Amino acid sequence: MMNKRAQVIGQVFMFILAGILFVLILGYGYKAIMSFMERGEQVQLLDFRNQLDSTFSIIKRDYGSVQQVNVRVPPKTEQVCFVNTYNDLTGAQQQALETRYPLFASAWSTGSENIFLIPRQPTPILVKDIQVASEGFCCIAAVNGRVSLRVEGTGNKALLAPWPPETCK
Repeated sequence: MMNKRAQVIGQVFMFILAGILFVLILGYGYKAIMSFMERGEQVQLLDFRNQLDSTFSIIKRDYGSVQQVNVRVPPKTEQVCFVNTYNDLTGAQQQALETRYPLFASAWSTGSENIFLIPRQPTPILVKDIQVASEGFCCIAAVNGRVSLRVEGTGNKALLAPWPPETCK
């Protein structure tokens, strides 16, 4: 009689141990999948920045040339905001930026970034030698995961505007 009772207790112990092991494996798998997804988003953000940087650096040297550039944006991006390179805004333009986008204005004023994604991304994006055609900054809606830009070479800067030409948001 005692032997049967020990077997039942042993089985219960094994089921508890198997349950704990199952929960640990499930938790580890969840963390690994989330880590892969986060790294994938970081890679897409870096790809976006590198694509902009290489495109602008090529076009800016070709004075007077105009190109339509379609850039793939990271997932969940609703808008991309471009601001002139640091110290390249007039006083009125800087005040307009501070009024409409105070968070962007403070990040821009440090000189650490001039391209902002909405919703905000943790990685700063800085592309040198860009000039925004309108009021020194422009936010363009992402449509189907892409942003269309009109980029004109000025010899030393890339002049940006939305494509097709429309007012910036």
